[in-house]
This record gives sequence, C-alpha cells and structure tokens, in this order.
Amino acid sequence: MKIKGLFKLKGVVQHYDWGGFDFIPALLGQAHPSSSPCAELWLGAHDGGPSVVESPDGPVPLPELIAAASDQILGASVAARFENVLPYLFKVLDARKMLSIQAHPTIAQARAGFAAEESAGVSLKASTRNYKDRNHKPEVHVALTDFWMLHGFRPLEEIAESLQSVQELQPLMPDFSERLALAGNDAAARSTLLRELYARVMTIPQAEVDSLLDPLISRLEKDSPTNKDLPDFWAVRAAREFPLPDGHRDRGIFSIYLLNLVRLQPGEATYQSAGTLHAYLEGVNVELMANSDNVLRGGLTPKNVDVAELMRVLRFDEGKVDIIHGIDAGKGETVFATPAAEFELSRIQCSKDKGYDSGTRTGPDILIVMEGEVTATADGDKLQINKGESFFASQDCSYKFTSQSESAVVFKASVPSAR
Repeated sequence: MKIKGLFKLKGVVQHYDWGGFDFIPALLGQAHPSSSPCAELWLGAHDGGPSVVESPDGPVPLPELIAAASDQILGASVAARFENVLPYLFKVLDARKMLSIQAHPTIAQARAGFAAEESAGVSLKASTRNYKDRNHKPEVHVALTDFWMLHGFRPLEEIAESLQSVQELQPLMPDFSERLALAGNDAAARSTLLRELYARVMTIPQAEVDSLLDPLISRLEKDSPTNKDLPDFWAVRAAREFPLPDGHRDRGIFSIYLLNLVRLQPGEATYQSAGTLHAYLEGVNVELMANSDNVLRGGLTPKNVDVAELMRVLRFDEGKVDIIHGIDAGKGETVFATPAAEFELSRIQCSKDKGYDSGTRTGPDILIVMEGEVTATADGDKLQINKGESFFASQDCSYKFTSQSESAVVFKASVPSAR
C-alpha cells in the first residue's frame, strides 16, 4: 500500500438538523439541493466520520493509512506528540438554524471527565454522556459568508445596560448594577459577580424562566425585529426554533443578552479557547479544531444540559471579541494563527501566474479547494483537484500546486511547529 505523498481525500457529510440544504451540495458539485440538511463536511480521521483516501490500491480510510506508517504520514514529532493520531479535524459548516450554546473543556478536564464517566459505566452513546473522548476542542473558523455568532461574555457594563433596558430581564439580578459599581476594577470581584449571574440564569426554576421569557417573547413577536445585529432578533428566532414541551421556554434565550453578538464578514475569524461560551447562529464557515467531540451545552438544544459540569469548565471572563484577520505569510497565503498546538488554518490564493510551494513541513496537511481548480504535484504524484475536492499530503513530502483558473482559493489545515 502506498503510504506517502499526495492522496485525493473524500470527506463525510454530517446531516444535522440545523444544517443548510444548498451550500455543501453545491460545493461538492451535486446538481440539486439535498433533501436532508447538510450541516458539516468533515475532513479528518475522527471516529465519528473518518475520511477516505484514494490510493492506487483502492479506497483506504485515513485512520488506516495513518496506522500503517504513522511516523511517515504524520511525521515522527507529530506522531509522538499526539499518540499516532491526526491531531485536528477540518470542516466546512453551514448553519441554517441556530446551534446550541456551548463550551469545551481543557485537556485536563477532558481526561478527568472521560475517566470518571468510563469508571461510572456511562455508555459512549448515552444522551447524558459529556465526554466522548480524552481530548480538548479548541477551534478556529473563518467566515465564508456573513456569519453571526455569540462569543464570550460581554463587558459587564454592557450586561448591566441590558438588564436595565430589557424590563423582562431585570428580575434576574435586580442589584446587578449596584454590585458592579462596588466591584469597580477588581477583576476577581467582577468574575465572581458574572459567575453568580450566570449560575442564576441556569438554575432558576422553569416556572420562573417562563414567567420572564413569556412576556419578553410576546412583546418581541409583536415588534417583529429584523436587525440581525441586535439580540432581540435572535431571541425571537430561538423561541421559535427551540420550543420546549408543554409550552416552556429554553433558558438559553437569556444568554443571547449576556454574550457578545458578533457578525463576521467573509475572511474574518475567531478562536474559541477552552471555557469560552459561544454559539453559531447563521452562516457558512471553514472550521478547524482539535480532534475531539467534547461539548458542554448551555441551552438552545434538545440535548442534555449538564449545568454543574458546564459551570465547572466555563471561564467567567468578560470583554469584547478578538477578530482575527489573518497574517500575510507570502506565497498568497494568509495564516489565521492561534495558540493551539494541534492545528493551523490558512487561506491560499493562487492563479495561472502565481502557484504555491509548501516547502518543508512539520506535519500532514489537508487542503480543500473552495474556488477554481488546482493541479498538485509531489515526488512524481500529480493530482487534479476541482472545486469542492480535497487532498491529503503526508508529512514526508513537499508539494506544489498551480491553477489554470484566473483565481483559485484553497484552505489548508496543518500542524504548527512544536510550541
């Protein structure tokens, strides 16, 4: 079996209910929209949807290829650091409906949580299972369309203003502004106040949730808000998309007023580190993350919400969102750098006159052509890669690609040098 060089790669489409019907099928060259939602295209070696490489010996699951020669495929350093596993998962994501409010654990929290649930005999398929693996899940994403999301707690002064201006929210913590004034610039006191507010949001009885949200949603539905840059729009949408049985309201709606509401323009990015509460609301992006599926949810979902575990992993930091615009690395490459050791995401633009040369690399790459087409070569391998197609490059080969298109756009997932 061929175990080095370039391989065409076939990803796996995940049909989650919140996904769109058009973008991913069109990207993959399907003539008609899908009859079922196409939420994510997975490129990687995760057990939940491993990609398949096209080798001279026929189709081979990517994990099987890696297992056959991990030092060559991953590189000896990456294989040793990440226990012979591809350390990242690469995705194209299309959010037609709002996703759950969620956060991800640190690697220490993930290992401890996984061990505890294994010891307790909780099935990996149980709806109450929090930790599906032992890994953390930092993630970076770049918007391909206008993209709305919630990301991290707003500055406390902005939260105080919301609690005052939205009358239905005032009972959540009537003395919040006074306590904030007393906290002043004391970071620890401010964090404690934020923790208490969020704990109240997540633990008040359902009857009280309904008594606050029913009049809010009723008022907003009469106003019919249309501005997606304001929380009211998403509160109404959340109420419609996440009704609870017997007419109850999802308490995740409160978080829409507590978290930063962000609209990314195409080409802009954010990084979600461990403990950052966030939610994708609408749009299409390219996303790269550590190879994990560990999620702690905080509402806007029919799935399990483990409040105690969520509170344990959350970071109660406040502030505006850092928008990542990327760094020009030359050769038509823009790098969206993050602190993550497992991955690095970049966007490459090439044309007839300007190709791309990978040079020497520290780990394996996965690339997907988003616009145009490219011809990739390495050590005698030559692949024609059209729009929507992907390819995998083992660590022990340098590759080049050019395009006969006026402009081709390629997104690349790679492993950064050891930090």
